[in-house]
Amino acid sequence: MLTADLIRPRIRARDGRVWTVPLAEDDPQALQLADDVLGLFAAFVGRTRGELDEALSDYEGDSLEYPVIRGLAKTLSDQCDWGADLPANDFDPAALRRTLFDLAVQRGPVTEQPDLLHRAHRATLLAEVAETYAITPGQAERVLYADLAEAHLLQSLGGAWRPADLLARYNLELARGLLYWASELRIVATGRYKDLFKYIKLFKLLNTIRRRAEGGYHITLDGPASPFIRSSTRYGFQFARFLPALLLCDDWAMEADIHLPRGAIARAGGDPDTSLRYTLSPRSGLKSHYRPGPEFDSRLEADFAAEFEEKYGSAARRSWAPAREDELIQVGDTVMIPDFSLTHRKDGRRALIELAGFWHPEYIKRKVRKLREARRADVLIVAYEWGNVTDALWDEVPNEVIKFTRKPVLKEVLAAVERVAVVPPGRE
Repeated sequence: MLTADLIRPRIRARDGRVWTVPLAEDDPQALQLADDVLGLFAAFVGRTRGELDEALSDYEGDSLEYPVIRGLAKTLSDQCDWGADLPANDFDPAALRRTLFDLAVQRGPVTEQPDLLHRAHRATLLAEVAETYAITPGQAERVLYADLAEAHLLQSLGGAWRPADLLARYNLELARGLLYWASELRIVATGRYKDLFKYIKLFKLLNTIRRRAEGGYHITLDGPASPFIRSSTRYGFQFARFLPALLLCDDWAMEADIHLPRGAIARAGGDPDTSLRYTLSPRSGLKSHYRPGPEFDSRLEADFAAEFEEKYGSAARRSWAPAREDELIQVGDTVMIPDFSLTHRKDGRRALIELAGFWHPEYIKRKVRKLREARRADVLIVAYEWGNVTDALWDEVPNEVIKFTRKPVLKEVLAAVERVAVVPPGRE
């Protein structure tokens, strides 16, 4: 991600709002800058980071666009593959240096060329150390500082880049970088809930959820560090890392409270004593680099959906409308996302379906605890019956359980749905 010094020049604030200034992805000047940066990186594949940095500094010169050039370079560098040219994967350049320096202390003073008064010289010591490590003196010279960042070799650009791709990724990095100074995120999200909560959990974001009457959910994200956000950006980095996951949703909107440092807010034009409102939506034009998960988590779920559509998808038999993972059930500090919902087309009753394939008994016990805490009798369990799961375990589930040995029988499932379905609160 971009560092704060590369984000601050692109921040603007006015009337209690704050935003970043992106680069137009069709702007000829911006495209040329991106193309130049890509060309420089491509020319230095196989060479060190230090050499590339010198070339970028020369290219930058006294250009007024230096924050953008550095931002584009940082964005691309973060996606590149870097490595060290080492004799073996477990080779430790730091250990080699210690051995060489210890030997130099014992034999010193060390000179480039020996004479009568100075018999220890660099080449001799390096050759001795190289023999100890079973490498050549040339290899020892090359790897002596190979673990340091400036000595890392650029191995590849991490994929095929077009100038417009680099601009799009730079704009995303700007947008997420402003969240470094966020204390709370309020989002509206529709669809892709499993992807969304995978990243909420991954980045350890605390959340509260409220269903929207018009569909989707209001989700508030914060965390234990949020009261101290003015003095620390640690939690803001988690918000920034999360943002691309929000872009995966079918529809979304975000609002955040931003507390810029005094220096940055004075430059941007805001009031240092108040938080600023930062908003994003699909109209912001941001593109996520996170990959969405598969539509179905298992063959069982895919087959269930396909068979339901085949047998009950026609207009004549379409009493129940299926949907995939469209409801969240908050359980303590986590959520349940049942695999399917069925909504009656006439009276609005709904039932949620959780398909249980080869669930381990311990997993079932955790699921039982969640179902008890959720107190949702409208969740139907459709479970594969196999030897490792005893009837006693299923007896503990506070919900109706339909068992199957080969595949779920849809008539039995729909009969159970009729028994457990309810009209959602607020829709009676």
